Amino acid sequence: MIVKKILSCAAVLLALLFSDVCAAQDALSLVPADAGVVMRIEAGRILEKMGGEEFISKVLVSDDDTAEMESSSLEGSGIALDRPVYLSMRRDESLVAAMGVSDADDFARTAQMICEGKLQSRKGVSWIVDNELCIVFDSDRAVVVSADKRADAGYWRSALMSDDGRVKGLPANGLRRLEESDADMFVMASGSVVEEDELARMKDLYGNDMPVEDLTFVWSLDGDDGVARMHYGVVAESDAAAEYLDRNTMGMKRVEGRYADCIPASSLFILYNAIDGEALAEAIARLQLFDEDDADGAEILRLVASVSGDVAVVLDTPVVDGGSVTIPATVMARVKNREIMDFVVRKLGDDTDVEKSDDGYVIGAGGDNIIMSCRNGDMVVTTVEGMTSLPRAAEPTTLKGSREGYGGLYLDMKGLLAAAGPLIGLLDGGGSAVSLLSRLECVESYAERPDSFLCTVRLSDERDNIYRILADAIVAFEVEDDGEAVTEE
Repeated sequence: MIVKKILSCAAVLLALLFSDVCAAQDALSLVPADAGVVMRIEAGRILEKMGGEEFISKVLVSDDDTAEMESSSLEGSGIALDRPVYLSMRRDESLVAAMGVSDADDFARTAQMICEGKLQSRKGVSWIVDNELCIVFDSDRAVVVSADKRADAGYWRSALMSDDGRVKGLPANGLRRLEESDADMFVMASGSVVEEDELARMKDLYGNDMPVEDLTFVWSLDGDDGVARMHYGVVAESDAAAEYLDRNTMGMKRVEGRYADCIPASSLFILYNAIDGEALAEAIARLQLFDEDDADGAEILRLVASVSGDVAVVLDTPVVDGGSVTIPATVMARVKNREIMDFVVRKLGDDTDVEKSDDGYVIGAGGDNIIMSCRNGDMVVTTVEGMTSLPRAAEPTTLKGSREGYGGLYLDMKGLLAAAGPLIGLLDGGGSAVSLLSRLECVESYAERPDSFLCTVRLSDERDNIYRILADAIVAFEVEDDGEAVTEE
């Protein structure tokens, strides 16, 4: 019975998702004032890109309830197909879904499909309640709440009848971001819902002056043909929080672009940022990971503090030679001294083949040399011959985060699969993972500020989209090799 109810609810949620481009936000005012997390889904836009009814037909499991859902028209569900759906989690962990209603009679039939209770109506408001769900609706809006004694039908009937159209209690600046965004999906989470033990841990790491309660964390996803963009940020809800974000970069600095011209555009993977080692060492010290009399711990903190400026991690295409694989890798970092290299060599012990050079060390590692050097404050650790002199690449990378902002990341997914596809294939028996990953061209991330970043996923086929890839992944998970749907009793 539980499985049937879950499948039936999933079918209704899929119906909720099938709508046109969403603009109206009538149901937003039904989001609870004590919601800690709010998600707005421009649902029709997403499901249309996923394949619409064709996608739904692939994932619906045939049983009595879902067959009835399958045979009915999505447009006949009674759900307003031109409005977004709002999902929220309250501080008591109950879940709330708010949406628009186009036809109350049709919606009543939909509600009765998923809720095992008696439908009641009074003064234009209808409701149905069972042990798992509470559904309340009128001719314009509806709310579906996970079972909770405090979230009864009477509360939501009053909300529908007396609502003044304004959202109360949600973080103002985070809410403004939600209302202004036209992304396919937008999520905001209030820092006020952080558990006390987690809050204490965060303040240990970032300082007791961190105003977590006045911070809102926002995330959005927008996908079009050929590209998907994900944005993450932290929004200040008070002047004190804004001042904190401005002055506390949490160990990050603005990049100088010092190594950008040394990184080839053909690189398989690039991670570029700039580190404020002293601030990072202070944050680590606050965690009290080392005892006061731990000499190694004290040295590690001192070494971390010596890193001050640009840091780049670069991987090139793996080289396969017989039964061995070599990954050309380089780390470039701006440091105050060469003590980090000396520390590493001391920890390697006498059994490791180490040769001292004029500006560093050459370490033997299974036939491949690891070269460490430090010249004029630039430390280089690499398996690539000649990189110690930081030569300019013939075609330097165009990664935006390596020249401005607070850093960036680049992953050539096509190149990764070309190099490691056989290995991934061994781990992926059916080949579905390789097939899905092959539809990704590359991933690129850029941090304009230390408290936000934009990630862009480019697809191999400009006619493809990230939601269709997700839909195919869901179908691949749900369907066995023989093509029959997987069911659970």
